Amino acid sequence: MKSPGRTLVTTAAAAVLWAGFPFSAQAAEGLLFYTSEYGPIVLENPTDGLCYSVGNARDPQNSTDRVATVYSEKRCGGNATRLEPGAEGFLSFASVKFSR
Repeated sequence: MKSPGRTLVTTAAAAVLWAGFPFSAQAAEGLLFYTSEYGPIVLENPTDGLCYSVGNARDPQNSTDRVATVYSEKRCGGNATRLEPGAEGFLSFASVKFSR
């Protein structure tokens, strides 16, 4: 028979694993500059792996410490262009995702 304390610890550990580790999400440090249909925009410290839809954007400048992949379509679809940290692109894009 298991002790109540051991059961509680096991249950708590399982709950943490099931829920994931939301506190472990990493963010790029720095800024992504681009031009939208409304003017200049800055995306600050974006979260890794999250797809950001940016509308009709152009001319991205990746001033983060992560790779920014810009996509020609919403939801990170279509043609992809990889921008290393410090790089800029003279192109149109609709979404962006950051990664190590």
